[in-house]
Amino acid sequence: MFFTAPQRIAIAGDWHANTDYGVAAIEHAAKRDATVLLHLGDFGYNFTDSYLDALDAVLRRHAMVLGFVDGNHENFDRLLEVPVAADGLRCLRQRVVHLPRGLRWRWGHTRCLGGGGAYSIDRFLRTPHKSWWPQETMTKPQALAIAASGPADAMFCHDCPSGVEVPGAAFDRFYCPADELRRCEQHRVLLRTIVDAVQPARLWHGHFHHRYRTLLHGQGYCTVVDGLGKNGDPIDNNMVVINVEDVGYHRFAAVADHHRPRSA
Repeated sequence: MFFTAPQRIAIAGDWHANTDYGVAAIEHAAKRDATVLLHLGDFGYNFTDSYLDALDAVLRRHAMVLGFVDGNHENFDRLLEVPVAADGLRCLRQRVVHLPRGLRWRWGHTRCLGGGGAYSIDRFLRTPHKSWWPQETMTKPQALAIAASGPADAMFCHDCPSGVEVPGAAFDRFYCPADELRRCEQHRVLLRTIVDAVQPARLWHGHFHHRYRTLLHGQGYCTVVDGLGKNGDPIDNNMVVINVEDVGYHRFAAVADHHRPRSA
């Protein structure tokens, strides 16, 4: 169901297991004729039955499916207990599926790539395996394997690659310890190695909780980068809904909008 090319998709930023917000966001996507919702991580935290069941029910009512890349605030001990099916997905509910790191698929002619993971800049305040999990970051072997698997037109990530200045991020992290900031940037650099290899036309990410659009200029390529907001924001800051034919449309475009984009 997830891999069947939809006409319209919704792309959403962090929900942090907020049931009411997630249900409202799904309802919003359905009103705008999306049949697939792609979530950019910090989706489920402890993946409680009440949260997953509530989302599955509203997805079923609207004949939608939700696929998510993992963020850093996910209970990986619980998530990774679910086996990966033959189609490459982890099925948490009938209509809620996890997209493992490096998963590739096609929607029409558009080659898509999922890349979860990020560094928790507040991990020193958290408890291992209760509010922080060591599997949160992408590993170097994972990054190398993803980069070696060929080009992609669109990437769906939790973290943002290095080389992109996220509006508001410096202010948000002003009081964070220098060592934590350095480790966060190291993860972004690792993600950038993937972007440099696969050279996507478009990339969407969450994690930083700011809605913006900018250009990332690489060697021989240019990527339009969209950051999305979090639960508690107006839903149009957390979510965009677009035609699937537009997912990779900037492959041959030369113009970018550096201002806050209009809702699609």
